[in-house]
Amino acid sequence: MISEPARPAEFWSISRLALIAAVGAGLAVVLTLGGPGITIDEPLDVRPGRNYLATLQAKGWRFFAPEVVEAVFRDNAEHPPLGRWLLGLASTLGAPLEMVMMGGPDPVGLYLHAGRLAPALAFAVLIGLVVHAAGRRQGRVAGLAAGFALLVMPRVFAHAHLGALDTFICLFWVDALLRAERSLEHRRAPLAMAGAGLAFGLALLTKIHAWFLPPILLVWALARVKLTRALGLLAIWGGTGLALFVLGWPWLWYQSFDRLRAYWGTGVERASLRVLYFGQVYLDRDVPWHYPWFYFAVTVPIGLHALGLLGLVHGWRQRRIDPFPLLLAGSIAFFLVLFSTRIPVYDGERLFLLVFPLWALLIGRGFAVAWHYSAVHQAWLRALLGLFLLAQGFGVMTTHPFGLSYYNALVGGLPGAERLGLELTYWNDAVDSVLLDHLVRVAEPEASAALAPTLYPGQGIASTTRAMGQRPVLLRDEDAALRAEWVVVSRRTAYWRPELQSRLREGRSVFSRTRQGVWLSSLWHLPPPAPTPRAERSPSRSRP
Repeated sequence: MISEPARPAEFWSISRLALIAAVGAGLAVVLTLGGPGITIDEPLDVRPGRNYLATLQAKGWRFFAPEVVEAVFRDNAEHPPLGRWLLGLASTLGAPLEMVMMGGPDPVGLYLHAGRLAPALAFAVLIGLVVHAAGRRQGRVAGLAAGFALLVMPRVFAHAHLGALDTFICLFWVDALLRAERSLEHRRAPLAMAGAGLAFGLALLTKIHAWFLPPILLVWALARVKLTRALGLLAIWGGTGLALFVLGWPWLWYQSFDRLRAYWGTGVERASLRVLYFGQVYLDRDVPWHYPWFYFAVTVPIGLHALGLLGLVHGWRQRRIDPFPLLLAGSIAFFLVLFSTRIPVYDGERLFLLVFPLWALLIGRGFAVAWHYSAVHQAWLRALLGLFLLAQGFGVMTTHPFGLSYYNALVGGLPGAERLGLELTYWNDAVDSVLLDHLVRVAEPEASAALAPTLYPGQGIASTTRAMGQRPVLLRDEDAALRAEWVVVSRRTAYWRPELQSRLREGRSVFSRTRQGVWLSSLWHLPPPAPTPRAERSPSRSRP
């Protein structure tokens, strides 16, 4: 039998729209994965994942033996392993594709661009999740607007290209929150909360941020259901999540208490990072309290903020009918307040990136309110509203592939951020293949070259492109920058040594990567350093 064609309203169901949006977002990222340069954390996250997979293939069930667990996890236990498993799997399985697409084997052997397929897929799922969550509550218009808003937040879109953990925690944290919210009042709430607990466990296995879900959900549950029922359901939810967390991280199977305590300590007991903020360099735990609020305000297109505020106001007015917007707003405020304390915060928006999908849900609500209002008055207003939403993608287009450097109109874009003394780049993404391949063209083979600044040994080598490997040109760490003929400079000025700045004044920039007229990385040719005067030698004694 031939089934009847679906009616338009049925065809464009929320679930189908979410799937289409997810596929479109995934393609937008996958087709541009090669744009950003290798960021600081990517080798540190992909390498352990490849090692997990290789050890499992070599050892089989002995992977879980105490001595193997010790060897595999001891140098990367600052984060749980789920994100690194995903990166390692993508890097290993995608290596043949990377070789075909990029013209040969990776000279470093990590296949970082293939590893980026995993966060690209996670971002696609996140977009679908946001579209579905907003559409289920406010309709298709709200869902599509929420998904588009998240897609065109330049810093969120940029993170989706990078083989690190931040996009994963966005997906798993938001999924865990939404599932728990729905499950609390489900007709079979205990079973539903156990399922939501599995999502909580995935978030726990990704990054330490997941430990902040319980206090948020406790407050929400107490506001929605009776005390005893709330505590019972949260016990089921938390117990399921914790069981999956321990089961999924063999590192905790042995010396469990000490290792868990050490893991919790990584959030506060760690080497401090330097942060440039309004022209002054701070240590990460000493930045002013308003740092997270400021970066939340200036790293999202300003038109999206306007729609989000409209959604927030509408949600407040409708709170007795649907209090869900209060959960979103409260979760956002929780993280911004948390990082306003003495908890270390750095890298602009990165440590609280998960608040942006929540904000996108409120943006979708705000757009839907404006959309329905315009239908009541003048139909042409809808066309203007649609164009207004599309125009919010301008920031992505003008900063890609360096979206981590995006600033909105509140500070005058990147030129305004430069004038105000804000951090113009923080993760080395502007040191891309375009810049490094230019080095290959102008430098002699075996020429001395260095990357500055570098934050760990071997960071320069990890940035090696295929063209550099064939030439060959070896990019050393910043210690070599004081004598190298060529220096690749990332504009993370909080880490520029005074000696480097002094030497740069003697050289010249021969090629730069810029956005909006502001340079973010540059290749410098430098004269050889002055020879160090030798101390007069004392007469040596003659041997008898």
